[in-house]
Amino acid sequence: MSERIFWCEAVKVGEVELDAEESRHARQSLRLNAGDSVTLLDGKGGVGRGVLADDRSVEPRRSRANLRVRVESLVAVTQPEPRLTLLVAACKGERLDWMIEKCTELGVPAIWLTEFERSVAQPGAGRVDRLSRLARQACKQCRRAWLPDIRSGAALDANLAALAREPSTLLVTAHPETGIPRFGEVLQDHRSRVHAVAVVIGPEGGLSLAEIERLRASGRGLVRLSANILRVETAAVAAASIWAECASPPRETAVLPGA
Repeated sequence: MSERIFWCEAVKVGEVELDAEESRHARQSLRLNAGDSVTLLDGKGGVGRGVLADDRSVEPRRSRANLRVRVESLVAVTQPEPRLTLLVAACKGERLDWMIEKCTELGVPAIWLTEFERSVAQPGAGRVDRLSRLARQACKQCRRAWLPDIRSGAALDANLAALAREPSTLLVTAHPETGIPRFGEVLQDHRSRVHAVAVVIGPEGGLSLAEIERLRASGRGLVRLSANILRVETAAVAAASIWAECASPPRETAVLPGA
């Protein structure tokens, strides 16, 4: 039987309550009953396992009361290292949805939708909320314990300044230029010396010469993701895939009740 996974931001050992959306999914879509085993994710590395509580909220199925879960065990899951941040231009429509979904499945910790000189789209707060919901569904689908940090609205220089405050971050820029190092080779060369890596992926129109010069001054230069020129969303997924192959796997630690 497949694992039934639900979202619960306040997961802990003991009894917790699912929200209305998750309760409705458990009742109407999965048709679960009291005593059925479930797994809870909080998006912050917590994974709880337990059963639906035996109370009247489970029946009748049309009830609007939120379901409760008796969490019997809880583990804390680490993020993969080095931590990856994508500073990527937003693309339009379903292409952006697809990028967020696939990068979430690959485990990318942070996706910062960055404004470049040639950007063609910049999602507002409402769109970012929708993207976060898509990421949450992707976490449930792929059993990922961490919700990615999705941001939007900041220009390139502001995001570079934010990265500069994080120690041991390797900053590289994806570029189709021939004769430059492959991203995987650069990761392997620096993996023992850095705890975080950031990849800049510019818009469809490419980075301006001024942006390239600022990025060269801020980081360790350009890297190649493919022999071909990639669209924004493909480049993001390619960078995520290369990173996922090099990153250390997450680790689990049991969390004791009351900790």
